[in-house]
Amino acid sequence: MAPTAAAAPTGGSNAADTVKTLRDMGYNAQPQRTLVSGPLAQCIATGVHGLANDATWTVFTTAYVDISCPVE
Repeated sequence: MAPTAAAAPTGGSNAADTVKTLRDMGYNAQPQRTLVSGPLAQCIATGVHGLANDATWTVFTTAYVDISCPVE
C-alpha cells in the first residue's frame, strides 16, 4: 500500500526524525541543509518536497527535506 502525503511529516519537526520517518515509509529522503552546522538531530525540518500521492507512488520516490541547523 502506498503512503499518503497526509501521513508524512511536515516542517517544524526534528530533522533526523523527519528523515527517518520518510525512509521508514519507503522514500529516499534527502536532507537539503540551508545552514550546515551540527548534527542532523540538532536541526529542524522546515519543509518536505516531492511527496507522491497514491496514484504516482513508487518504491524509489525521493523526498527532499529542507533543513535549518543552528549556527555554532
